[in-house]
Amino acid sequence: MTMLAYEVVPLEDFSKEFGSTTELSSVSIGGQVVNVSDEFFAEAYQLLLVEVRTALRYDALIQYRSLQPPVSLAKQYGPNGELYSGWETRRHNPTYDWCTIKLGTTGIITGFDIDTTHFSGNEAPEASVDAAHEFPNEETMWEGILPKVRLGPSRRQLYKIPATGQATYVRLRIYPDGGIARFRVYGHITPVLPANPVEPFDLAHIFTGGKVVATSNDHFGSSSNLLLPGRGKDMGDGWETKRSYTKDHQDWVTIKLGVPGYLSTAVIDTIHFKGNFPESCDIRGINSQDIAPDANSDDWKIILSPVKLGPHRMHFFRLSSPCEQYTHIKVSIYPDGGIKRIRIIGTMAAKYGADVAEITTRADGKHQTTPIVVEEGWEVIED
Repeated sequence: MTMLAYEVVPLEDFSKEFGSTTELSSVSIGGQVVNVSDEFFAEAYQLLLVEVRTALRYDALIQYRSLQPPVSLAKQYGPNGELYSGWETRRHNPTYDWCTIKLGTTGIITGFDIDTTHFSGNEAPEASVDAAHEFPNEETMWEGILPKVRLGPSRRQLYKIPATGQATYVRLRIYPDGGIARFRVYGHITPVLPANPVEPFDLAHIFTGGKVVATSNDHFGSSSNLLLPGRGKDMGDGWETKRSYTKDHQDWVTIKLGVPGYLSTAVIDTIHFKGNFPESCDIRGINSQDIAPDANSDDWKIILSPVKLGPHRMHFFRLSSPCEQYTHIKVSIYPDGGIKRIRIIGTMAAKYGADVAEITTRADGKHQTTPIVVEEGWEVIED
C-alpha cells in the first residue's frame, strides 16, 4: 500500500511555497511533451506554454512571468470543434488519458500548478501525477507522487507534495478525459557537476545549481534568464532594467553559485541588446553562508574592475583573485540596460569536490534516492 500526501496551496501563497523552487517543466530549460494518449481537441504541447508577461520577478526561478491566464479562444472553431489553449481529449474514455512530460533536467519535485482556465464544462474532473527517473517504456514502474485530486472549472490549482526522489519524467493522468490549460512542475534541480573537481565549468549555470537570489531591477526582463542554457532568441529572454536618469546610477544582480569555487573567467553576453546594452560593468565576489548576502556589505571583493561593454556580442574577462574561494558573485551594470547571459567559469572548492565524489557514489550504481518526508499538515492518501 502506497502512502501519498499533498497539500492544497492558496494562490496568494504561491511565492511563499514555491518562491525558492525552479519550474522543472519549463520549455526555457528543455521541458517538453514526449507522449500522449489522445489530443483530439487540443494538442498537449500547449500545457507548457507561458503567456506574455507584464510584470517580472526573480522568485520561483524559471517562473519568470507573473503568470497571465491562458488566452481565450471562445467561439473559434477548427476541424475537430471549438479551439482551446491547452490539452483536451475525446469524450467517453472508460479509464483515463495521460500525457508524459520530460523535465528540462533531473530534479526533486515539490509541487504542481494544474490550471483549467477557460475549460468549463469540459475540464478534466480529476488528475494525478506519477514520476520516473529513466526514459519511460512499457516496463517502466511509475511512482505515484500526487494522488487523484478533484479539479474545478476554469481555475488554477496549486498542490505541494513531500520532496520526491530524483525524477526526469512525469506523467499527468486525467480521469476520465477532458481538458487542462496549463501544467507546471516545481522543484529543485539536481546539479550536474564534473566528476573531476579540477575541471573548469560554469558555476553560475542553472544546471549546476546556480540561482539568482537578489536583483535591483527586473523591469523589462528577468534576471533569472541570465543563467539559462544557450543564447536565447531575442531581448525577451534576457535581463533588462528600466532607464535611469539619476547620476551615478547602477543596477545589479546577485547570483549564488551552484557550489563554492575558485573563479577564473567571466563571460558577459549582450546578444540582441544593440541600443540598450550597459555602458560598463564590474563583478564582485563573496564567501558567505547567507542565501542572499547584503548587496551593500563591505565584504564583497572586486574580482573584475569596471570594464566597457559593447552591443550584441560575447565579452570574455579574466577574473582576479583566482585562488580565493567564493559562494556568490554580484554583477553591477552602469548605468542600466540589458544583458542576455552571464557565465562564471571556475573549479570546485577542494572540500566540496570531495563531498560531491562521495554523494554521487550511488548505492544502486545509478542514481541517488531521496526518502519522501511527510510533514505535519499533509493530507495523506493511502492508495
